[in-house]
Amino acid sequence: MEIKLLSQNKFSSLVNDLKVDSAILPLGSTEQHGDHLPFSTDTLIVEYISDIIAQKANVMLLPSIFYGASYEHDPLFNISIDYNVLVDLISNIGYSLSKQGINRLFVINGHHGNIGLLQYIGQNLSFKYRVSSNFFYYINYWQMIEQKFDHAGEIETSLMMAINPYHVNMQLAKQGYETNNEENEDLFKKGLNMSINNPGGFIKFTKNGIWGNPQKSSIKQGQQMLAQIIKRILELMADPRYK
Repeated sequence: MEIKLLSQNKFSSLVNDLKVDSAILPLGSTEQHGDHLPFSTDTLIVEYISDIIAQKANVMLLPSIFYGASYEHDPLFNISIDYNVLVDLISNIGYSLSKQGINRLFVINGHHGNIGLLQYIGQNLSFKYRVSSNFFYYINYWQMIEQKFDHAGEIETSLMMAINPYHVNMQLAKQGYETNNEENEDLFKKGLNMSINNPGGFIKFTKNGIWGNPQKSSIKQGQQMLAQIIKRILELMADPRYK
């Protein structure tokens, strides 16, 4: 049920007759992911996950947002959208849907730099647009797995290999900032996030724009993580506390 492919009568039938009242919005980014992964990696991952979840949960799927707040990747490639613009954009999407019979909007987020702005959308919808506080939820997909998340490292590269190996060039994969290193782990615990999201902050620490080691990646690992992510997101969406 991709909203972009529905007609008015089909949409009305889904909402009024079949009581389909929820929608998913995949939110990613367009930013560097090393030399071995495409700029759209974050979006491609959440788009894939969201498509499967929409089918399994019987909810509508919105067109993806391919842009996020990625200033931390300067001076490497990124297309960044101002924090307030993204808050207003997603809020306007939510408000429009709320007037059309959609009662819940789930954003499946694929980019760490989007977390800050997502925390304010529910407030914006409630106070500015008078939309129910039970309307908006967001899920950071990497929080659904046991492994420590990375950027263009073992986790994201494995996921991309499982989703579409043609978009992965392992010959160009290089190790980046290694969080398993004892010294780096200590730095991370002491507050690396304090500055890593500042413009240029990510590159200051990773040097080559990669967080983790993509050389450890595998299709099998990616498939296992995808299954786990989808299972846990479906469980979250079905939880009565989010209705």
